Amino acid sequence: MTAMVDETVKVDSERDIESTDTGASSVKDLSTESSGKLYLKDSFHFLRLTWPLLLGNTLEWYEFGVYSYVEKEIADNFFEGSSLGAWLGYAVTFVARPLGGIVLGVIADHCGRKLSVNLSLAGMILATVAQGCLPGKYFGGDFQVLGFVLLIICRALQGLSAGGEIGAVAAYLMEVSPVRTIGMAVCMISVGSQIAWAFASALLALLNQALGPDLMLAWGWRIPFLFSALPGLIAMWGRNRIEETEVFLSEVTGDEATQHGVCKSLLELLIQYPVCAAATMWFAPPFWTISSVLQELGPADALWVGNSCQLVGLAVTPLAGWLTDRYGVAWTTFVGAMYTALVGFPVYTWLTLDASRAAAYLGVGLFFGIAQGFNGATIYLFCAELFPARLRCQGMALSYNIGVSFLGGFAAAISQSLFQVSVHIAPGVYWSITGVVTMFAILLALFLQSRQLVKLTHRREEPYFGPLSK
Repeated sequence: MTAMVDETVKVDSERDIESTDTGASSVKDLSTESSGKLYLKDSFHFLRLTWPLLLGNTLEWYEFGVYSYVEKEIADNFFEGSSLGAWLGYAVTFVARPLGGIVLGVIADHCGRKLSVNLSLAGMILATVAQGCLPGKYFGGDFQVLGFVLLIICRALQGLSAGGEIGAVAAYLMEVSPVRTIGMAVCMISVGSQIAWAFASALLALLNQALGPDLMLAWGWRIPFLFSALPGLIAMWGRNRIEETEVFLSEVTGDEATQHGVCKSLLELLIQYPVCAAATMWFAPPFWTISSVLQELGPADALWVGNSCQLVGLAVTPLAGWLTDRYGVAWTTFVGAMYTALVGFPVYTWLTLDASRAAAYLGVGLFFGIAQGFNGATIYLFCAELFPARLRCQGMALSYNIGVSFLGGFAAAISQSLFQVSVHIAPGVYWSITGVVTMFAILLALFLQSRQLVKLTHRREEPYFGPLSK
């Protein structure tokens, strides 16, 4: 099996390396070989090669979802009932992400993607399972303070691991995929996140219905964390059998590897930060809204609303990946940001005025599900394209991880603070503004590229922004 993977990856990668510099071959491929049948064949073949990476990365998003959905139980067990405290505890993970991204990014760019993704997965498994074992107010109350300290340590370990995970996984998927399906390939990260969040919300909804609020508060919230051990070990077994990408190996000894460090790509780094503003739509509307705005629905009903949001996002994400391959990553990201700008404020305000079940499913499930699917599908490829393979994981660490940490990771805490100031308006205005910021950043990036001040693509030059790419 290993030999087969190595041979296939080598063939695909060598074919695509030829088109990396100019993008001419990719344009030719798209015009002559982009039939639906060939596109699907490449996509399914890619999934067979990379399932251990996708499964392990799904656990990263699963943990984020579980913590968000049991925020109230965690607040009562460790933060004396403070929702803001629990969301700040959630944000600890994102504060630690850049450091983990830098350390594991250096490992990925110097020692290979395989070692980096195995280290990150081991850290995520340990951090996730350990959270389910911590003493809290209602179980092991004598050691509640110790439990709080260990929770913060687990959140930090999760962030360190996830920060390195996303860069190496995105780079691997991008480098292994045929150029014509690169959008669909990298969007599988978001497909995994949607599956993880949908599963987490469904599992917790069933647990809430079966156990009731008292048992959930005491120990039921721990079950989803402990559940992650088995799929985590399966993913670890699979990742130990993957081979390094030929794109990476060809640049380790190539001239490009010694040209400059990632910190010299200053404009590329700065471009990514405002683009990540749309990450607010991943972490605030689908999670924070459920716990803070839709309280009248009850825990189980609210979780099913969250589940509907993830299922809609799951349906939209492959569509966004296909559009990326057809019109370009910048075009698709721009469309998602424009949609966020248009629906963020009015839909939020509507939900604060009408918290009925129908409004919740339509507002959070449909409208915010579409926003989550579009905004999550393309951001990894947009960022990874900014850097050559030899610097790609370090570039992801200093751009994506920092941008998502402070614009996305703190989105729930910011929304909670704004909610206390203006219940009906402020959080929604904040969400719409993030869409405007991302739109502006993309247009600025295109302007800078037209002046030859930045290079926005290192793997596939076209399509990028539809007919306006050049």
